[in-house]
Amino acid sequence: MSEGVPERESLRGDLTSFFPVEVLQLLHLAQATGRLELERQGERVTLLIERGRPVFARTNATSVRVGEMMVHHGTLTRAALELALAMQSDRPGERVGEMLVAGGAVSRDELEAAVREVVKRIVYGVMLWREGGFRFIPGDVMGEDVKLDLELDRLILDGLRHADEARR
Repeated sequence: MSEGVPERESLRGDLTSFFPVEVLQLLHLAQATGRLELERQGERVTLLIERGRPVFARTNATSVRVGEMMVHHGTLTRAALELALAMQSDRPGERVGEMLVAGGAVSRDELEAAVREVVKRIVYGVMLWREGGFRFIPGDVMGEDVKLDLELDRLILDGLRHADEARR
C-alpha cells in the first residue's frame, strides 16, 4: 500500500451489537483475507485473517507476552529474558524471540510453541469482549513467521472452554 493512501475498510461496527465471535464467523463465511482490528478502552488487538481463518494476533496489552510465557513454562530463565529485553532497546525493530534463538537461550521450536500459545490466548480473550469497536481491512496478510493452523469452529470451542475455566 502506498504511504499516505488511506486503507479501505470493508466492515466496521460496535461490539455491543456484534460480538467478536459473530464477526469472525462472518469473515469465515466470506472466506475473507485481511486485518481485523478491535479496540476497547485503550486496548487494541489485531487479528490477521487468511481465507476466513485467524492466523496471527497481536495486542498492545502487556498481559500476554511470548517471553513471559516461556519463563512461566520454564523454557526460558528470567535472567535471559531480561538480558534480551535490555538488548532490544539498543536494537529497535529486532524481535526478542529472534534474539533469544540466535543467542541459544531457546530453540526455534520452543519459540514457535510459545508464539502459538500467546496468539491463541489473545484470540480467546478478544472473543469475550462485549464493548468497543472493530473494523476489517481487506488485503494480503504477510510478515509473520508463526501462524495458527486451527479451524475457526475449533478455536471458538476452545475459547469458550477457556472462558468457563477462568470463571471457575
